[in-house]
Amino acid sequence: MIAETQKLEKFHSAIEDYAQKQRKTMEEEVARLKRERLAEAESQVLSESFQMIQKEMHEMRHRIAREMALREVNARRELLVKRGELTKKVFARAAEKLLAFTKTEEYPRFLEAQAKKLTPLFPAPGTVIHLRQEDQAYFPLLEAALGTACSCAADASIQTGGFYAENQALGIFVDVSFDSLLQEQIPWFEENSGIAVI
Repeated sequence: MIAETQKLEKFHSAIEDYAQKQRKTMEEEVARLKRERLAEAESQVLSESFQMIQKEMHEMRHRIAREMALREVNARRELLVKRGELTKKVFARAAEKLLAFTKTEEYPRFLEAQAKKLTPLFPAPGTVIHLRQEDQAYFPLLEAALGTACSCAADASIQTGGFYAENQALGIFVDVSFDSLLQEQIPWFEENSGIAVI
């Protein structure tokens, strides 16, 4: 019986050892699976976090670029307004100086010189010279300078002086009014004054 009891104890001991080994193997397997799952979860969280960060950075860059573009547009708009105001002031002063020039003794000589330059363009009669109401007195001087029979017309659109001449029969129109000369200078002024908006 002792032998049988020893056999039984050995059998129980063997089963217990086997169970302990199986338990240890299972615990190691569970621990390994936990580590793998944890590593996968960690990797997934890191990947999702990276993607979220990338998305946020992209949106932030886009938002900053949009804000910068808007600021640039607003700054350009302000510069254009300021340039327009400055241009108006400069040309208003120029118009004042031209009006002052029309009150000098040199003004009739200037008109006469301009009319003489136009003589080759208006060889035939029928030319109409358009002047400010205030400059009507200079018509005989201009007609003599052109050297052909002309007519005179008062033109309220001429504000600062000068004149324009037209001959419909010849199809010729030449504007040497100060108003148009000033208008022609605005693009040059904006380009060369150093206040260009780029």
